[in-house]
Amino acid sequence: MKAFYRVTVSAALLLASAIPAHAQTLRLSTQANAPHPWLDAAQTLREDMLEATDGRVQIEIFNGGALGNDATALDEMRMGTIDVLIGGTQEATPFFPQYQLFSLSYLFADEEVLRAAVAPESEISAYFQSVYSDSGNGLKLLALTGGGVRNLSNNNGPVATIDDLAGMRMRVPGSRMDALMWETSGALPTSLPFTELYTGMQTGVVDAFESTISAYVANKLYEVAPYHSQTEHQFMVSHITMSQASFDRLSEDDQAALMAAAAHASQVAIDAGIEYDSSLLAPLVESGQVTLTEVDKAPFIEIVAPLHDQVAADLEVTDLLELIRSLD
Repeated sequence: MKAFYRVTVSAALLLASAIPAHAQTLRLSTQANAPHPWLDAAQTLREDMLEATDGRVQIEIFNGGALGNDATALDEMRMGTIDVLIGGTQEATPFFPQYQLFSLSYLFADEEVLRAAVAPESEISAYFQSVYSDSGNGLKLLALTGGGVRNLSNNNGPVATIDDLAGMRMRVPGSRMDALMWETSGALPTSLPFTELYTGMQTGVVDAFESTISAYVANKLYEVAPYHSQTEHQFMVSHITMSQASFDRLSEDDQAALMAAAAHASQVAIDAGIEYDSSLLAPLVESGQVTLTEVDKAPFIEIVAPLHDQVAADLEVTDLLELIRSLD
Protein backbone atom coordinates (compact mmCIF):
# COMPACT_ATOMS: atom_id res chain seq x y z
CA MET A 1 0.00 0.00 0.00
CA LYS A 2 1.27 3.43 -0.89
CA ALA A 3 2.10 5.75 1.98
CA PHE A 4 -0.20 8.74 2.24
CA TYR A 5 0.97 12.32 2.53
CA ARG A 6 1.28 14.42 5.67
CA VAL A 7 2.60 17.96 6.10
CA THR A 8 4.65 18.36 9.25
CA VAL A 9 4.26 21.56 11.23
CA SER A 10 7.93 22.41 10.83
CA ALA A 11 7.79 21.90 7.06
CA ALA A 12 4.69 24.08 6.77
CA LEU A 13 6.28 26.85 8.84
CA LEU A 14 9.46 26.65 6.81
CA LEU A 15 7.57 27.01 3.56
CA ALA A 16 5.35 29.77 4.95
CA SER A 17 8.36 31.82 5.97
CA ALA A 18 9.48 31.94 2.35
CA ILE A 19 6.16 33.30 1.02
CA PRO A 20 6.68 36.64 -0.77
CA ALA A 21 4.64 39.68 0.21
CA HIS A 22 2.67 39.62 -3.08
CA ALA A 23 1.51 36.02 -2.67
CA GLN A 24 -2.07 35.08 -3.49
CA THR A 25 -3.95 33.34 -0.71
CA LEU A 26 -6.67 30.83 -1.60
CA ARG A 27 -9.28 29.93 1.01
CA LEU A 28 -10.00 26.19 1.06
CA SER A 29 -13.12 24.83 2.76
CA THR A 30 -13.72 21.27 3.94
CA GLN A 31 -16.17 19.79 6.43
CA ALA A 32 -13.59 17.25 7.57
CA ASN A 33 -11.78 17.11 10.89
CA ALA A 34 -8.53 15.20 11.34
CA PRO A 35 -7.86 12.40 10.76
CA HIS A 36 -9.56 12.51 7.36
CA PRO A 37 -8.43 11.98 3.74
CA TRP A 38 -9.83 15.38 2.71
CA LEU A 39 -7.48 17.12 5.13
CA ASP A 40 -4.52 15.09 3.89
CA ALA A 41 -5.47 16.12 0.36
CA ALA A 42 -5.81 19.77 1.42
CA GLN A 43 -2.40 19.75 3.07
CA THR A 44 -0.89 18.15 -0.02
CA LEU A 45 -2.43 20.81 -2.22
CA ARG A 46 -1.10 23.56 0.05
CA GLU A 47 2.48 22.33 0.22
CA ASP A 48 2.70 21.37 -3.46
CA MET A 49 1.55 24.84 -4.48
CA LEU A 50 3.96 26.62 -2.16
CA GLU A 51 6.82 24.61 -3.60
CA ALA A 52 5.76 24.75 -7.26
CA THR A 53 5.09 28.51 -7.24
CA ASP A 54 7.99 29.57 -5.01
CA GLY A 55 5.44 30.81 -2.50
CA ARG A 56 3.33 32.84 -4.94
CA VAL A 57 0.21 30.82 -4.12
CA GLN A 58 -0.67 30.03 -0.53
CA ILE A 59 -3.67 27.93 0.53
CA GLU A 60 -5.35 28.59 3.86
CA ILE A 61 -7.31 25.56 5.08
CA PHE A 62 -10.62 25.99 6.94
CA ASN A 63 -11.73 22.58 8.20
CA GLY A 64 -14.64 21.32 10.27
CA GLY A 65 -17.17 23.29 8.21
CA ALA A 66 -15.77 26.59 9.52
CA LEU A 67 -16.88 28.30 6.29
CA GLY A 68 -20.25 26.55 6.25
CA ASN A 69 -21.49 23.26 4.89
CA ASP A 70 -20.61 22.23 1.35
CA ALA A 71 -23.78 23.64 -0.23
CA THR A 72 -23.10 27.04 1.36
CA ALA A 73 -19.42 26.95 0.40
CA LEU A 74 -20.14 26.00 -3.22
CA ASP A 75 -22.65 28.83 -3.47
CA GLU A 76 -20.08 31.32 -2.15
CA MET A 77 -17.44 29.92 -4.48
CA ARG A 78 -19.54 31.00 -7.44
CA MET A 79 -19.08 34.57 -6.16
CA GLY A 80 -15.37 34.02 -5.45
CA THR A 81 -15.52 34.53 -1.67
CA ILE A 82 -14.29 30.96 -1.12
CA ASP A 83 -11.75 29.60 -3.56
CA VAL A 84 -11.46 25.82 -3.18
CA LEU A 85 -13.53 23.03 -1.66
CA ILE A 86 -12.74 19.38 -0.96
CA GLY A 87 -15.83 17.36 -0.18
CA GLY A 88 -18.10 14.48 -1.07
CA THR A 89 -20.03 14.42 -4.33
CA GLN A 90 -23.26 13.66 -2.42
CA GLU A 91 -23.53 17.21 -1.11
CA ALA A 92 -22.64 18.76 -4.48
CA THR A 93 -25.65 17.24 -6.25
CA PRO A 94 -27.75 20.46 -6.14
CA PHE A 95 -25.13 21.97 -8.45
CA PHE A 96 -24.25 18.86 -10.44
CA PRO A 97 -27.14 16.35 -10.45
CA GLN A 98 -25.02 13.82 -12.36
CA TYR A 99 -23.06 13.25 -9.14
CA GLN A 100 -26.14 11.44 -7.77
CA LEU A 101 -25.02 8.32 -9.61
CA PHE A 102 -22.15 7.97 -7.11
CA SER A 103 -24.72 7.61 -4.32
CA LEU A 104 -25.61 4.15 -5.62
CA SER A 105 -24.44 1.33 -3.40
CA TYR A 106 -22.07 -1.30 -4.74
CA LEU A 107 -21.34 0.76 -7.86
CA PHE A 108 -17.57 0.14 -7.95
CA ALA A 109 -16.35 -3.44 -7.82
CA ASP A 110 -13.16 -2.64 -5.90
CA GLU A 111 -10.54 -0.03 -5.12
CA GLU A 112 -8.73 -0.43 -8.42
CA VAL A 113 -11.90 0.34 -10.36
CA LEU A 114 -12.38 3.46 -8.25
CA ARG A 115 -8.79 4.56 -8.92
CA ALA A 116 -9.26 4.09 -12.65
CA ALA A 117 -12.56 5.99 -12.56
CA VAL A 118 -11.22 9.11 -10.82
CA ALA A 119 -7.80 9.25 -12.50
CA PRO A 120 -7.19 12.68 -14.10
CA GLU A 121 -6.86 11.11 -17.56
CA SER A 122 -9.98 8.93 -17.27
CA GLU A 123 -13.06 9.33 -19.44
CA ILE A 124 -15.10 9.81 -16.26
CA SER A 125 -12.98 12.77 -15.17
CA ALA A 126 -13.31 14.23 -18.67
CA TYR A 127 -17.08 13.67 -18.46
CA PHE A 128 -17.33 15.75 -15.29
CA GLN A 129 -15.02 18.44 -16.63
CA SER A 130 -17.63 18.89 -19.36
CA VAL A 131 -20.48 18.78 -16.83
CA TYR A 132 -18.86 21.64 -14.90
CA SER A 133 -18.22 23.67 -18.06
CA ASP A 134 -21.74 23.18 -19.38
CA SER A 135 -23.42 23.97 -16.05
CA GLY A 136 -22.53 27.67 -16.04
CA ASN A 137 -22.18 27.49 -12.25
CA GLY A 138 -18.88 29.37 -12.17
CA LEU A 139 -17.09 26.33 -10.74
CA LYS A 140 -14.14 24.33 -12.03
CA LEU A 141 -13.34 20.70 -11.29
CA LEU A 142 -9.69 20.27 -10.31
CA ALA A 143 -9.89 16.55 -9.61
CA LEU A 144 -12.08 13.66 -8.57
CA THR A 145 -10.85 11.46 -5.74
CA GLY A 146 -11.92 8.90 -3.14
CA GLY A 147 -11.75 8.95 0.63
CA GLY A 148 -12.65 5.57 2.04
CA VAL A 149 -15.47 3.05 2.13
CA ARG A 150 -18.81 3.97 3.69
CA ASN A 151 -20.48 1.86 6.36
CA LEU A 152 -23.65 2.06 8.45
CA SER A 153 -23.67 3.26 12.08
CA ASN A 154 -26.57 3.61 14.51
CA ASN A 155 -27.57 3.88 18.17
CA ASN A 156 -30.37 1.26 18.28
CA GLY A 157 -28.39 -1.96 18.17
CA PRO A 158 -26.41 -4.25 15.85
CA VAL A 159 -27.49 -4.28 12.19
CA ALA A 160 -26.46 -7.57 10.66
CA THR A 161 -29.19 -8.09 8.05
CA ILE A 162 -31.32 -5.89 5.85
CA ASP A 163 -34.34 -6.66 8.05
CA ASP A 164 -32.62 -4.90 10.97
CA LEU A 165 -32.95 -1.58 9.09
CA ALA A 166 -36.76 -1.63 9.05
CA GLY A 167 -38.18 1.63 10.43
CA MET A 168 -34.79 3.08 11.29
CA ARG A 169 -34.55 6.86 10.75
CA MET A 170 -31.61 7.13 8.38
CA ARG A 171 -29.75 10.37 7.83
CA VAL A 172 -29.19 11.22 4.15
CA PRO A 173 -27.45 14.34 2.78
CA GLY A 174 -30.35 15.51 0.63
CA SER A 175 -29.87 13.59 -2.61
CA ARG A 176 -33.03 11.84 -3.77
CA MET A 177 -30.92 8.90 -4.89
CA ASP A 178 -29.48 8.45 -1.40
CA ALA A 179 -33.01 8.41 -0.02
CA LEU A 180 -34.12 5.87 -2.63
CA MET A 181 -31.31 3.50 -1.67
CA TRP A 182 -32.27 3.44 2.00
CA GLU A 183 -36.01 3.43 1.37
CA THR A 184 -35.51 0.32 -0.72
CA SER A 185 -33.63 -1.25 2.20
CA GLY A 186 -36.50 -0.53 4.63
CA ALA A 187 -35.14 2.56 6.42
CA LEU A 188 -36.84 5.95 6.78
CA PRO A 189 -34.57 8.56 5.13
CA THR A 190 -34.26 11.97 6.79
CA SER A 191 -32.31 14.82 5.16
CA LEU A 192 -29.78 16.43 7.49
CA PRO A 193 -26.50 18.32 6.89
CA PHE A 194 -23.47 16.40 8.10
CA THR A 195 -22.47 19.31 10.31
CA GLU A 196 -25.72 18.73 12.28
CA LEU A 197 -25.43 14.95 12.48
CA TYR A 198 -23.94 14.62 15.97
CA THR A 199 -26.70 16.76 17.49
CA GLY A 200 -29.31 15.04 15.35
CA MET A 201 -28.26 11.67 16.76
CA GLN A 202 -28.27 13.02 20.32
CA THR A 203 -31.77 14.48 20.03
CA GLY A 204 -33.33 11.58 18.14
CA VAL A 205 -33.92 13.38 14.86
CA VAL A 206 -32.14 10.41 13.26
CA ASP A 207 -30.88 7.16 14.70
CA ALA A 208 -28.66 5.89 11.87
CA PHE A 209 -26.32 7.22 9.20
CA GLU A 210 -23.63 6.07 6.82
CA SER A 211 -20.11 7.44 6.58
CA THR A 212 -16.49 6.54 6.08
CA ILE A 213 -14.60 5.28 9.11
CA SER A 214 -12.43 8.41 9.13
CA ALA A 215 -15.49 10.69 9.36
CA TYR A 216 -17.01 8.41 12.02
CA VAL A 217 -13.89 8.62 14.18
CA ALA A 218 -12.77 12.20 13.48
CA ASN A 219 -16.19 13.62 14.39
CA LYS A 220 -16.53 11.30 17.42
CA LEU A 221 -19.79 9.98 16.04
CA TYR A 222 -19.13 6.70 17.85
CA GLU A 223 -20.16 8.57 21.00
CA VAL A 224 -23.73 8.85 19.70
CA ALA A 225 -23.74 5.79 17.40
CA PRO A 226 -21.73 2.97 19.00
CA TYR A 227 -23.02 0.25 16.65
CA HIS A 228 -20.98 0.05 13.44
CA SER A 229 -21.99 -2.37 10.68
CA GLN A 230 -19.63 -3.37 7.88
CA THR A 231 -22.02 -2.81 5.00
CA GLU A 232 -19.12 -1.54 2.86
CA HIS A 233 -21.80 -0.35 0.50
CA GLN A 234 -20.06 2.55 -1.16
CA PHE A 235 -16.61 3.68 -2.24
CA MET A 236 -16.94 7.37 -1.49
CA VAL A 237 -16.29 9.63 -4.46
CA SER A 238 -15.04 13.09 -3.54
CA HIS A 239 -14.21 16.18 -5.55
CA ILE A 240 -11.70 19.02 -5.45
CA THR A 241 -13.55 22.01 -6.88
CA MET A 242 -12.47 25.61 -7.39
CA SER A 243 -14.17 28.90 -8.11
CA GLN A 244 -13.69 29.55 -11.83
CA ALA A 245 -13.10 33.23 -11.08
CA SER A 246 -10.35 32.34 -8.60
CA PHE A 247 -8.78 29.93 -11.09
CA ASP A 248 -8.82 32.56 -13.82
CA ARG A 249 -6.93 34.99 -11.56
CA LEU A 250 -3.93 32.63 -11.51
CA SER A 251 -1.23 32.81 -14.16
CA GLU A 252 -1.12 30.00 -16.74
CA ASP A 253 1.93 28.53 -15.00
CA ASP A 254 0.20 28.59 -11.62
CA GLN A 255 -2.94 27.07 -13.11
CA ALA A 256 -0.86 24.19 -14.48
CA ALA A 257 0.84 23.78 -11.10
CA LEU A 258 -2.54 23.69 -9.36
CA MET A 259 -3.90 20.99 -11.68
CA ALA A 260 -0.79 18.89 -11.04
CA ALA A 261 -1.10 19.44 -7.28
CA ALA A 262 -4.77 18.42 -7.40
CA ALA A 263 -3.89 15.21 -9.24
CA HIS A 264 -1.36 14.43 -6.50
CA ALA A 265 -3.87 15.31 -3.78
CA SER A 266 -6.40 12.98 -5.39
CA GLN A 267 -4.08 10.00 -4.98
CA VAL A 268 -3.22 11.06 -1.43
CA ALA A 269 -6.90 11.07 -0.43
CA ILE A 270 -7.47 7.59 -1.85
CA ASP A 271 -4.39 6.20 -0.09
CA ALA A 272 -5.31 7.90 3.18
CA GLY A 273 -8.85 6.54 3.00
CA ILE A 274 -7.53 3.01 2.71
CA GLU A 275 -5.10 3.55 5.57
CA TYR A 276 -7.73 5.03 7.88
CA ASP A 277 -10.25 2.31 7.07
CA SER A 278 -7.75 -0.30 8.20
CA SER A 279 -6.43 1.44 11.33
CA LEU A 280 -8.86 3.84 13.02
CA LEU A 281 -11.67 1.56 14.13
CA ALA A 282 -9.74 -1.23 15.85
CA PRO A 283 -8.80 0.73 19.03
CA LEU A 284 -12.44 1.73 19.57
CA VAL A 285 -13.61 -1.86 19.18
CA GLU A 286 -10.90 -3.17 21.49
CA SER A 287 -11.80 -0.59 24.16
CA GLY A 288 -15.49 -1.49 23.97
CA GLN A 289 -16.59 1.91 22.71
CA VAL A 290 -17.81 0.48 19.42
CA THR A 291 -19.65 -2.74 18.65
CA LEU A 292 -18.58 -3.99 15.23
CA THR A 293 -21.00 -6.17 13.27
CA GLU A 294 -20.39 -8.14 10.09
CA VAL A 295 -23.20 -7.83 7.56
CA ASP A 296 -24.81 -10.22 5.12
CA LYS A 297 -24.33 -7.98 2.09
CA ALA A 298 -25.99 -10.26 -0.48
CA PRO A 299 -29.59 -9.05 0.19
CA PHE A 300 -28.44 -5.42 0.04
CA ILE A 301 -26.72 -6.01 -3.29
CA GLU A 302 -29.72 -7.91 -4.65
CA ILE A 303 -32.13 -5.09 -3.80
CA VAL A 304 -29.89 -2.27 -5.03
CA ALA A 305 -28.58 -3.78 -8.28
CA PRO A 306 -31.77 -3.09 -10.30
CA LEU A 307 -31.64 0.54 -9.21
CA HIS A 308 -28.41 1.15 -11.12
CA ASP A 309 -30.00 1.22 -14.56
CA GLN A 310 -33.18 2.88 -13.29
CA VAL A 311 -31.34 5.72 -11.57
CA ALA A 312 -28.96 6.23 -14.48
CA ALA A 313 -31.91 6.49 -16.87
CA ASP A 314 -33.76 8.93 -14.57
CA LEU A 315 -30.66 11.12 -14.35
CA GLU A 316 -29.93 10.76 -18.08
CA VAL A 317 -26.44 9.44 -17.28
CA THR A 318 -26.65 5.93 -18.70
CA ASP A 319 -23.50 6.74 -20.68
CA LEU A 320 -21.70 7.50 -17.42
CA LEU A 321 -22.85 4.23 -15.86
CA GLU A 322 -21.58 2.34 -18.90
CA LEU A 323 -18.20 4.09 -18.59
CA ILE A 324 -17.96 2.85 -14.99
CA ARG A 325 -18.99 -0.66 -15.96
CA SER A 326 -16.35 -0.73 -18.69
CA LEU A 327 -13.64 -0.36 -16.01
CA ASP A 328 -14.66 -3.55 -14.20
